[in-house]
Amino acid sequence: MQKALLAAALMLSLCVPTYAAQYTNHGDNRFDSPDIVAEPNHAVKGAGKEQKPVLPITLTGEHAVYDSVSGDFHASGNVVVKQGNQTLLTSYVEGNMKTGEVWLKEGGSFEEQGTISKAEWAHYNFNSKTGELKKMSGKNGKDLFYSPHAEITPEKIVMDEGGTVTRCEAVKHPKCLEIQAKIFEIYPGEKMLARDVKVFVRGKHIYSRDYWESNLAEKNKERILPHIGFKDSDKGVYLNISYERPFGDKDTFYADLNYYTKDGYKPMFGWEHDERNYKITLVDGWDEDDDEWVKKQRDFRIDYKPHYFTKRIPVTYSGYYERGLWRNEDTAAESWHTEYGAFLNHDRIYMFRKQTSLDLTVGKKWTRESEEDKGTSSTNVYYATLNQRLAPKWNTWVGYYREDFTTDLFTYDQPDMPIELRNGLQYQFDKKNAFAIINRYDLDSNNQYETIYRWTHKMCCWQFILEYTNEHYKNDHSIELKYEFNVF
Repeated sequence: MQKALLAAALMLSLCVPTYAAQYTNHGDNRFDSPDIVAEPNHAVKGAGKEQKPVLPITLTGEHAVYDSVSGDFHASGNVVVKQGNQTLLTSYVEGNMKTGEVWLKEGGSFEEQGTISKAEWAHYNFNSKTGELKKMSGKNGKDLFYSPHAEITPEKIVMDEGGTVTRCEAVKHPKCLEIQAKIFEIYPGEKMLARDVKVFVRGKHIYSRDYWESNLAEKNKERILPHIGFKDSDKGVYLNISYERPFGDKDTFYADLNYYTKDGYKPMFGWEHDERNYKITLVDGWDEDDDEWVKKQRDFRIDYKPHYFTKRIPVTYSGYYERGLWRNEDTAAESWHTEYGAFLNHDRIYMFRKQTSLDLTVGKKWTRESEEDKGTSSTNVYYATLNQRLAPKWNTWVGYYREDFTTDLFTYDQPDMPIELRNGLQYQFDKKNAFAIINRYDLDSNNQYETIYRWTHKMCCWQFILEYTNEHYKNDHSIELKYEFNVF
């Protein structure tokens, strides 16, 4: 807690360090000025070792007064206090540079690295690293925190009079999902503990538990995401529960639990191990592509992440290898499926003040089926996508994709056509509503393949997607409705 008062959890940072050894008395140094800039010494020596230099603090306001003899200061009227990347905004602040104490008796807001927090009253001592907050609220990323009172210690912040955590910004109705606890303990940048926990959905108590712990790192959070939808007459209504459970920094267990009224229960389970240069995935379960279900058993895949040949050339190379026992539900075809590939990817090319961008990929893929006699099949791969920002609310793109078929047993994971031209147009009405048209053209047969019309409406914690597809290639159409939980 030496530098950031609430760090990653609350980021409620008061931007004044300890100045006990950084001002000297040169006569009468009292002054009345709208700007106070304090430049500390490059290093402060003490206890036999040299401490790290302290960043300067800048205080501005319509009226600011500092007494270098006593160390007292106060400022009022559009006050801005800055230290490094920390910013404090308030109407009135007072404190003492020598004792390291700061009071926000009229409250204020605090900003650091995109995090904004507010308190109606706050006190903090930078020497003892202790403080107190009253009627505080904070936002860190997607997480929203509320508490009537909090105590600050050098190691943690304790919301000791109860508090809540949510990602729902709803005001006119109860929160979609809310966690309440009698005590929250926040270890900045590390974890958050809660005791006597209650979980609420739309204001209704769902369950309770004595203890709850959450890692504040986004990648280490347990996630449960429900999805409800309707996918044409062939699939019917479906329910999907996506679950992720990290184990340390590198391993994650996940499950996609799918139930269709027409196709039944189609779960997928997997384990992912993520290293700096590669990622290993083990899966067992059902994958779906259009109208085909494929059961993957003991499927192993390793992805080699993109690496540069040299820093001077904006091209990366990557690859993958996959092997597993696949079974087609409709045809009953079963085969040990082996597939691997290698790619060259150019860094995104920006043009015309970044209003236009181009993505380029070339590569080669190989596929072998144990139940086929033709051995290993291969295909060259060419991808090119041009994106154009037409206006603040308008975006368009066009893409060229070439990839031949490599297996006759499974249409899953195969291209819909060997040469495809795809273009799209999207209009963003506002923060909640967007409409897009995506057109796919078969360049091999010179025929229209399909046109997709998609409308997305976002709510506080859910999003609704309506998608209509005109399937020109088979003179048919389909419609899909999705209702998804999109915050945790």
